[in-house]
Amino acid sequence: MDMKLYLVRHGETQMNVDKLYYGWTDCPLNENGERQAEKLKEFFKTVPLDKIICSSLLRASSTAEKINEGKNIPIFKEDDFRELHFGAWEGKDFCHIKENYPEQYRQWAKDWQGFAIPEGEAFSEFYERVTNRLQQLISEEDENSSILLVTHNGVMSAMLCYLTGAGPGSFWRFNSSQEAYSLVSIRRGNIVIEKINSTL
Repeated sequence: MDMKLYLVRHGETQMNVDKLYYGWTDCPLNENGERQAEKLKEFFKTVPLDKIICSSLLRASSTAEKINEGKNIPIFKEDDFRELHFGAWEGKDFCHIKENYPEQYRQWAKDWQGFAIPEGEAFSEFYERVTNRLQQLISEEDENSSILLVTHNGVMSAMLCYLTGAGPGSFWRFNSSQEAYSLVSIRRGNIVIEKINSTL
């Protein structure tokens, strides 16, 4: 048998609707996000799972808890699967950042992987954090286990960059919708991408 990794993005929040940059800002699901979590619950009702691992942020953990209703399997909340920390840019939209932090924006545009947002983190740090934990997870878990990871769009993109072998430079190629999932199978170190951003 294979290890199965199901990757799911948290439900919608008001900050998603408002198109704000937010990574570690802890906000709840909005009404639509609650509906999306309910839809994920219905989908995973018939999917065998051994454990659920989620970001420690509320929007991810509440999505995970909704999916787990009726399953009652272990949920593990992990800081390493949090979104990128946007620091001083948290809660601000693109136009505000470009107008009010012009030098920072210029540096980021020139080196988006290496530039560390003030009070936040660099993409390179974020990518290392996520992929190191993912590698550890794959090496430690039983090879026949089925695991659901409930995280964030950026985290899932980083994971898919690593799992596909595309590398961090391909980060912008991947986008994970709400009400969708990706599925990865791993057998003896061989990775097979079965689905990417498959709509429910």
